[in-house]
Amino acid sequence: MTEYIKYQIKNIEPLRIADDSTSQNGQTTTLRYIPGTTIRGWIINQLAKRADFENLKKDLFSDNVRYLNAYINKDEKSLLPSPKGFYEDKTVTEGKKKIENVVLRGDFTEGYKRASLGRFSYMDEECIHYYSVDTNSDMKIKINLNEGEKQNVFRNEYISPGYCFSGYIAVNDHETGEMIKQLFTDRIILGNARSAGFGKCEVLSSEITEQLPYEEYLPEKEQKNSCYMMLLSNTAFIDQNGEICGFTEETLEALENKMGVQNLNIAFCATSTVQVRGYNRSWGIKIPSLPAYEQGSVFHFTYDGVLSPENMRKLADTGIGIRINEGFGRVLFLKDYEKIQYKCAEKYFDDSVREKKTELTKEDSKVLRTIARSYYKNKLERKMQEYVLKASHEKSFWGTRTSNSQLGELDSRITANKYNPQEAKTAIYNYLEHANEKEETNSVQKVHNSLKKTKKYVDQLYATDLEELVGFSGKQKGYVMGIPVSELMSQTEKDSLKLELLTSLIRFKNKGDK
Repeated sequence: MTEYIKYQIKNIEPLRIADDSTSQNGQTTTLRYIPGTTIRGWIINQLAKRADFENLKKDLFSDNVRYLNAYINKDEKSLLPSPKGFYEDKTVTEGKKKIENVVLRGDFTEGYKRASLGRFSYMDEECIHYYSVDTNSDMKIKINLNEGEKQNVFRNEYISPGYCFSGYIAVNDHETGEMIKQLFTDRIILGNARSAGFGKCEVLSSEITEQLPYEEYLPEKEQKNSCYMMLLSNTAFIDQNGEICGFTEETLEALENKMGVQNLNIAFCATSTVQVRGYNRSWGIKIPSLPAYEQGSVFHFTYDGVLSPENMRKLADTGIGIRINEGFGRVLFLKDYEKIQYKCAEKYFDDSVREKKTELTKEDSKVLRTIARSYYKNKLERKMQEYVLKASHEKSFWGTRTSNSQLGELDSRITANKYNPQEAKTAIYNYLEHANEKEETNSVQKVHNSLKKTKKYVDQLYATDLEELVGFSGKQKGYVMGIPVSELMSQTEKDSLKLELLTSLIRFKNKGDK
């Protein structure tokens, strides 16, 4: 007889469990739940200290012990992965909102889009109440570089602290269950970056129960000719050739036998697939990628005969497909699923008592400031290059008749004082004023125009903020990555960049006139 160890834990520190299916080079995203593989790894590590571990190992890695995923709970109510297949119009509505279920008849109102249902939910009569999981991220710069290696910035996502999770471990032997239950005391540490202040969880409770997880959703009556089945975890099958597959004639026939019906057919479904990846730390290698139906996928089955409550409970208990020891293949048959026609967004945290988000450490703040400054300067320099090209093309800067020798003289004065922007500014104005006074005094007829236009531009250059001049604007004016730009670059540094801009304009024009 199957027993379940039900445990509840709360992440009192940020929790990061890498989602290898969506993480990219330089960016690690996190799962919004605790997978069975993570719980299994923690349990194995704890029991490996025992002298009789070699005798326990075979049972712990077999289907006699099945480590289910742990999902967030709210007010002692265990939440499910939000079901797929619902559609809605995109009008904003407070409270309950009408939705349509494509799995019922395979159609929905034209113009409707996939309904937003957060990550986890519970179903209450006609309504789905759903929740989202808040995440945050930190950033690191790799500083110990090998020769020729570029400096990279890494962004790592994590679940914000304060969430409660409910998890289950199915065991076929009571003594094994008692042994595992004793491990859930005080605090446990899960996930990545455990040595860097991540992953600490407080054990709220643990108990052994014969109650089937989520059995409140199971139909209490026989299901004649049709039923609805949702995947509680990622699910995949293996065909007779040993290759990974989804539902095929072969796998449907196997499920048909377990359900005790005939002519099993998928009438409609709402699914998505995910590439499940992992890493074996003991062997230091990546686990082969596994394509699977994603949790939350829903299937509307039709068949000849009657699906009994006993067979539904048995399938919900044992699971289907492969890797059920790791929590894959968990299913749930849904009662009154066709009655759902509303959704309602819920808040996980009460605004008045919500725990404060973890603030950046001093080291993280320093890294973030370094990244923001580098990004800000790089963007300004790129905008300056675009500005030079545009000004030269439109001939809107000097006019077309400024002497190359005059501009060359101006260039040399800037270069001589380029490390002191204030002295460079004084030298520029002294030259321009002297040149213009000389021209007016001599009153000589010239082929070229005077430097009066140049002085007007220099006046504009120093009177206008560099961002406005070159047309740079971020998502929030005056800020980059939430940091005021005045803290990222001083006025002296901006004046140096203005000198570079002026020099580039001069040299670009002189080069183009040759």
